[in-house]
Amino acid sequence: MIDDPDQSGQAVCIVTGAASGIGEATARLFAAKGYQVIVADIQVERGEAVAASLGADAQFHRLDVLSEDNFSETISAVAAQFGRLDCLVNNAAITGAMGPLAGLSAEDFGLAVDIIYRSVFFGCKHAARIMQPQRRGSIVNIASISGKTAGYSPHFYAACKAAVIQFTKSIALELIEDGVRVNAVCPGNVETPILTGIRDDRWRQRIERIGSEMKDMQAIGRLARPAELAEAIYWLASDASSFVTGHDLVADGGLLAGRPWRLQPEHFRNYHEAKF
Repeated sequence: MIDDPDQSGQAVCIVTGAASGIGEATARLFAAKGYQVIVADIQVERGEAVAASLGADAQFHRLDVLSEDNFSETISAVAAQFGRLDCLVNNAAITGAMGPLAGLSAEDFGLAVDIIYRSVFFGCKHAARIMQPQRRGSIVNIASISGKTAGYSPHFYAACKAAVIQFTKSIALELIEDGVRVNAVCPGNVETPILTGIRDDRWRQRIERIGSEMKDMQAIGRLARPAELAEAIYWLASDASSFVTGHDLVADGGLLAGRPWRLQPEHFRNYHEAKF
């Protein structure tokens, strides 16, 4: 729980895209830590179920991240009800169109930008409107390792996540003047539907194959669990990271670090006395 001597009561966190995956795991962790959690998602039935499972410390708000008005109304309603907003987790995203450049359209590009990147702008803008007068708050934007290097996602997804990282750093420098910290988490391969590009129950079958294919791509040879990413998000949101802002925290099982030790040439892995 955020330790705030100037503001008593239960801390409040909004999580977008909280009906499934990393967002759901994050909502569950924040509720377990004592927060009032706003499960914000366009998936009404699933979102309501998640909020109901969390009990009195959670409520569902239908949020269309394509709409700035909807973002503004949701954040204003939450602030009016609870008198505060301590944290926003901008998690909602899509994989976006896949395939070679020649087959991609301007419409594909626009949709990716709107959901993956512009929604982060909307969330940050309207959360800051509440947090800056409070002179405290934490925003955590979910980016991706795809925003740091190429080759791990579709073209538009990679470009938009890179934009999220740079936007996070830029606004962090402004908002910290009013005590508001802004950071990003860059997940690697996580056991969620978005990694498969499938929303229905078929994703569970595909994720097993993807996990098998990726086990030798990174030092920790498995997919991340959503709950593990939630812990990284919570750390950045809480006062445990009070000296951290403008940071993009990578949680990728060592993927970006390089080739796993177990796959390196044998003469690297065996001891040889240095000779000059």
